[in-house]
Amino acid sequence: MVLPVLVLMAAGGAVDAPGTAPAAIVIATSRGQRAIPVSLALGHPSLAAAQLSALLPMSAQIGRDWATVDFAGQQFRFLLGAPLFQFQNRIIHLVGGAFMQRDSLYLPLQWLAEYIPRVFHEAYRYDPLAARFEELGITRVATRVSQPAGPTPRPSDVPAAARAVGLSARHRVTIDAGHGGRDPGTSGRGVREKNVALAISLALREALRDRGVDVTMTRTTDVLVPLSTRASKCNAECDLFVSIHVNAPPGSSSRYRGLAGLEAYFFDYSDPHGAPDRIAVRENESLRYETDADQVASGDPLGFILRDLEENEYIRESAQLADLVVEAAGAVHPSGSRKVAQDNFEVLRRAGRPAILIETGYITNATDNRFLTSVAGQRRLAGAIADGIVEYLRSYENKVSQ
Repeated sequence: MVLPVLVLMAAGGAVDAPGTAPAAIVIATSRGQRAIPVSLALGHPSLAAAQLSALLPMSAQIGRDWATVDFAGQQFRFLLGAPLFQFQNRIIHLVGGAFMQRDSLYLPLQWLAEYIPRVFHEAYRYDPLAARFEELGITRVATRVSQPAGPTPRPSDVPAAARAVGLSARHRVTIDAGHGGRDPGTSGRGVREKNVALAISLALREALRDRGVDVTMTRTTDVLVPLSTRASKCNAECDLFVSIHVNAPPGSSSRYRGLAGLEAYFFDYSDPHGAPDRIAVRENESLRYETDADQVASGDPLGFILRDLEENEYIRESAQLADLVVEAAGAVHPSGSRKVAQDNFEVLRRAGRPAILIETGYITNATDNRFLTSVAGQRRLAGAIADGIVEYLRSYENKVSQ
């Protein structure tokens, strides 16, 4: 079994000991409840300040050497990279300090778990056994979260092809060929997105199998598959969800003629209900081709909360997967790669695993079109995407073994 879901949350332990740090902590306040992944990037448990700010009364100002965090009207000053913070003219030492990573501020879990409950003892508490930081008076709704995001290695029965590319466990990837059936997707130069996406997806299936990775397809023919059904194909045995698409510019203006190249997206878990940009809007239009029966809605509020907790652990793994795939695929793409970004793609929100959506190129661009519609180009691109996926799986296995 891969990536077991919803286990009892008993990871807790001392927050200053990396070996006993939880994979995530639950933040529960009147604003809502969410699982925040715990980072060990610098060897001590840390949390992304931006994710904390979504549920807690805090904000941060970042300077050259210091970060000032305002929490419920009280100021805490962190010397970046140093294991200490300043509060009311006192220097308080920590096991590890605040730091910046990819323009994001990370704050030590020790500060949140030990010092915030001391300063605001009538308002907050931290339960180390449940890895739960909560506002007092909030009724517990859920006491379970998923395991750390990413594949759980299955060391038995590893194919020889997987060992040959450096994998030490068995993995399964779900490939989603975008659109299909009565949903053609975008079009350009006499080509429909649904057909190109399927051809590249089938080539990717073969490339991954050649590397010893098991594959599940959301579709293998020209049929419409509802977004909810696509996501459900990435089940308990699934490690990653990869959705294949083809891009097009937002209009016919000459200023868009030069758009070309590959892009990759992962879901914006920090604002799942925010306004998507034009690409996500276009891809989400697949919903209009589905019948009411296709669009399954859950009336279980507890299940919704647990899924929300689960999804918030995947952001880091999805970002790393996107980076590695774009790096590998951009090297063989005639127009290179344009970007890695976050957006509110419906199919990624529903995947429930580390998931990315790849816009393999602009169908309206002559160079991209020739590359994406040729068998040789499809195979070359699929092989590079598969290499990026395998590199991610290797790196995750290394993290687990360490």
